[in-house]
Amino acid sequence: MSKEHWMRELPPELRQLSIINLAIPGSHNSMTYGINSSSKLSPDAEPAIRRWHRFFPCFVRRWCKNQSSSIVEQLQLGVRYFDLRIAQNEGKFYYCHGLYSMEIFEPLDEIRQFLDTHSEEVVILDLQHFYDLDVAHHQQLHMELIQFFGHRLYSTLDGSLHDCSLERCLQLQRQVVVIYRRCPIPLPLRFWPSYAWPTPWPNKASVKQLQSFLEDSLLSRRPQDGFVSQVLITPTGRYIALRIFFTLQRTAKRVDKKLHPWIMEQIPGPFDPKQKPRANVFLGDFINLKDGQFCNWIIDLNKKLEILAEQEQDEEA
Repeated sequence: MSKEHWMRELPPELRQLSIINLAIPGSHNSMTYGINSSSKLSPDAEPAIRRWHRFFPCFVRRWCKNQSSSIVEQLQLGVRYFDLRIAQNEGKFYYCHGLYSMEIFEPLDEIRQFLDTHSEEVVILDLQHFYDLDVAHHQQLHMELIQFFGHRLYSTLDGSLHDCSLERCLQLQRQVVVIYRRCPIPLPLRFWPSYAWPTPWPNKASVKQLQSFLEDSLLSRRPQDGFVSQVLITPTGRYIALRIFFTLQRTAKRVDKKLHPWIMEQIPGPFDPKQKPRANVFLGDFINLKDGQFCNWIIDLNKKLEILAEQEQDEEA
């Protein structure tokens, strides 16, 4: 079932909450669906990837792609948080993950078109890593992103992230939050710094270790910030070598199956410093598996907030 309007369809009391207090599906390395047989090695490719690519380029492609759905398909499945790696090559900006994907503004234009016809949806663009960008390149990218999204950007000038509710975004006509990490120069006020939305990297090749990391890292969350739980494993060279005929998609299926119970235990919503922190964004690989079940799980967590709100109303009555 399409989830392309899921934010619009939330009840009014949830639309009054900040987006940092909602459960939001995210896609890991969102733009890697653009990697194809003509993709060349990108600056972030590790030495092992470079060696393997000389002889087994098809094998490398299988392990560099984290998504197979286009950006429009991801939006229709309910993804609202996009994880992006950007590399510069000859003055142009590309998405990458070991291999180059497409130029950055091609899918961003599709996101902008989607937002034009879905006025009550909000997306978060997390510019996670940059490769081969100097100060001038960052300045250029800042300018191009601001010009491209214009009035749609929810910025520090509009208030804090705690004030960034769906209802307020609709009133202000804001639909895009840009997180710009690891920037070597002062950030424009239009963008949000890394500390405003922490995204701890598990770096685990074991699902059991991943779950422990997710549980422990969530405890560090602060009430005023967003938070990303990366529900994915990071294959090591040894892991891949022992699974030479596997794919990252097969690994993603196993992670989803094993961590489904943990995901369903999570509760979104506001909390105070003395309370146990609550979940916010969940990042996954191949979010289209089984008709987007990962996104459905995350979006449905918001129903817990509806139940809590109804209980509070009954108590007040």
